[in-house]
Amino acid sequence: MKNIFFIIGFVLCINIVFAQKDCNIIRRKLIPIVDMNSEQFYGFTGGLYGNGSNIRPDNHRERVNEKARIIKPLNKEGVEEINGKIIMIGIGASNPRTEFDEFIKHCENLPNKNPNLVLINTCIGGQGIQKMNDIKDNYWNQAKKTISDNNYNEKQVQIAWIETDNTQSADTVFPRAAISLMNEYQKLLVTLKIHFPNLKLCYVSARGYSGWISGEQTVGKGLLYPRDYYNGWALRFLIDSVISDKGNFRYSGDNAPIPLTTWGSYLWTNGNEVRKDGFSLDCDNDIGADGLHLSAAGEQKMGTLIFETFLADESSKNWLFNNNVTGIDNNITDENNIALYPNPVSNGRIYFTNIMTTDGGVKFVKISSITGEILCVLPIMNYGEVELPDSTMNTSQLYFAHIESKHFVKVIPFVYIR
Repeated sequence: MKNIFFIIGFVLCINIVFAQKDCNIIRRKLIPIVDMNSEQFYGFTGGLYGNGSNIRPDNHRERVNEKARIIKPLNKEGVEEINGKIIMIGIGASNPRTEFDEFIKHCENLPNKNPNLVLINTCIGGQGIQKMNDIKDNYWNQAKKTISDNNYNEKQVQIAWIETDNTQSADTVFPRAAISLMNEYQKLLVTLKIHFPNLKLCYVSARGYSGWISGEQTVGKGLLYPRDYYNGWALRFLIDSVISDKGNFRYSGDNAPIPLTTWGSYLWTNGNEVRKDGFSLDCDNDIGADGLHLSAAGEQKMGTLIFETFLADESSKNWLFNNNVTGIDNNITDENNIALYPNPVSNGRIYFTNIMTTDGGVKFVKISSITGEILCVLPIMNYGEVELPDSTMNTSQLYFAHIESKHFVKVIPFVYIR
């Protein structure tokens, strides 16, 4: 009997060892797709949309915005109703679940969130795309139950955010592995449209870095490095195919097999290296003990990136924001509704909500120090976005944003953290 307990204890110790992260692991240097300009990977150009571009091509942009504009509140029967709901669901496993939870927190704190928008997290830990592609898999029963438990119906689902992978595939041959996952995503989109008949837009996000996992025994092979990097390429190939709007990737017209799909967030970093947009992960602080799952700090960081990506995405303007409080009818911004987000600021980008920037609206913001010195005058871009220059915001301290129009002057304090 003692021998049996010794053997069991030995096996458990082995499993614990293999579940640990190793922040000292050095992997091959790979370039995040969003950071690739003229660089290529096995002959493929970088950028979310190819040729070094992270901006939606005009035709795809128009299609996505058109689809976003027809998203309207629906009742439980799927019929448009002014007091109905627009449901957005999160699809994925454990990391996506915690990331989407953080995204929801940000949205709920948004001063002008669309009151008709309902965010429901249907992610389930351990569920890979290979399971989800079975239309009868229990994942979908649980997803619908989660929706029903919140007193809504799957017919009200119109938006999906997706982050997933084949947790069991050990294929690490590029581009074969990425193309295979792309095709699995196509099947997932078909399955989603069957389960959620009013689904109009899907936003896909690439997985984060998993190169700090020190062993394979306790983690599905499909989640290991370099498949984390190939995940982004699979989505890149997927969006390329969706843009073609042909064959199995057709989204337009009657009986289209899939809903329109576009990029959401790109979460991958090359280990601890800082991306060109300033985003980075820290192995010690942002990654959990097993090297795969996120710490609380990592969850918050990923959720914030997802949220800020949607804030900057013009297609989300129709369904994320309350478009009835912006003063659009008379082009006058109500100063009492203006808010600055996020606050504190840590990534060099802020957003003003409930602000009119077109047709005589507010065009610029002045940034001053705590002493009152005007440091810079910055343009307010579409949907209230402002880029803060590193050369000006060179210390962590309190700053002031001055917004002026012919109708009012408003000053908003904010904390900048470098």
